[in-house]
Amino acid sequence: YQKKTPAGPFAEFVKTMIFDVEKPIIAAINGPAMGAGLAFALACDRRFADPSTRMSAAMVRLGFSPDCGVTWLLPRVTNLSTALMMVETGCILDAQQCLKYGLVDELAAEDGQALAAAMDYAKKLAQGPSVAVDLARRCVYKAVNGGTLEEILDYEAVAGTITANTADAAEGTRSCVEKRNPVFKGY
Repeated sequence: YQKKTPAGPFAEFVKTMIFDVEKPIIAAINGPAMGAGLAFALACDRRFADPSTRMSAAMVRLGFSPDCGVTWLLPRVTNLSTALMMVETGCILDAQQCLKYGLVDELAAEDGQALAAAMDYAKKLAQGPSVAVDLARRCVYKAVNGGTLEEILDYEAVAGTITANTADAAEGTRSCVEKRNPVFKGY
């Protein structure tokens, strides 16, 4: 049984195809990210943009309330004040404002370069210790979404025990002692 959201397939896409994926999801934004596009971008772990990027919770400009999880995602990605400003006014933020408010993580110097920047980051992740990356990511999301300090300390202890028993942890330790870059295998 798969629960369908009343908001329809765009909202379901945000949850099941982006937010619930248990691997890092990286957005490359070129041009406008408005309405559902804003939600798609906000649901990602990191956002790379270029100077052509514009972001808006534009629904209010048309007389509609935001959907696709925008009101849940915005205050988690930026802050309460910026989230309220965006959903109350539907203002369109340019690329520099998006960077300033934390809506994007990195801004490429030229139009069309967001994808290259996102791919560079993805390659760095792919070369890393995937079990440790995945568990660290889960810890952060658990903390942001209401986990208590006590719960997070327990969760980190379990994650630490799991990662300590991976080949990547042994390689990371060996490479540190040997003063070389590690070559992780992902297990």
